[in-house]
Amino acid sequence: MSNSHSHSESSHGGHGHVGSDEMNLKKIIIVGFLSLATFAAGIIWAYILMTRQVAEIRRDGPEKYASEKGKAEIGIVDQVLFSVDDRLDVWKTEHKKHLEGYGWVDKNKRIAHIPIEQAMARVIASPPDIAGEGVPVKAAAPTTPPEFTGGEPPKPGKAGGKR
Repeated sequence: MSNSHSHSESSHGGHGHVGSDEMNLKKIIIVGFLSLATFAAGIIWAYILMTRQVAEIRRDGPEKYASEKGKAEIGIVDQVLFSVDDRLDVWKTEHKKHLEGYGWVDKNKRIAHIPIEQAMARVIASPPDIAGEGVPVKAAAPTTPPEFTGGEPPKPGKAGGKR
């Protein structure tokens, strides 16, 4: 009985042992402190970068950056309001003209393109023979096998016997 009593005291703590159900407060504090230190270092680094850039703008003057003013895109940042941005419409119109018209792909090799609707109709009318791509291969006209003249019979898949 005393054995079970001492076992229950040691399993429920009291001697500084951390059980599987208890949190390790030291580790939580260390991780929290390191997170705050990393965040603080990031703030300091961002502040230094900002002050350098402000100093550069003050040194060079605003006229250096005046050429950027009014551009639709500065660096990788779009400056146009969505409500007045028509670049996508212009792009679609240009590409639609190309897809719906005739033109040269390579004039030297005499390769031209035709309207997409005609091209799709031609592909549907006579699909390309691409084995294994879901398009059935056109069957070759059946031929009569050559006469067997003796010797070893031809192996399957090879035409003819001895020649």
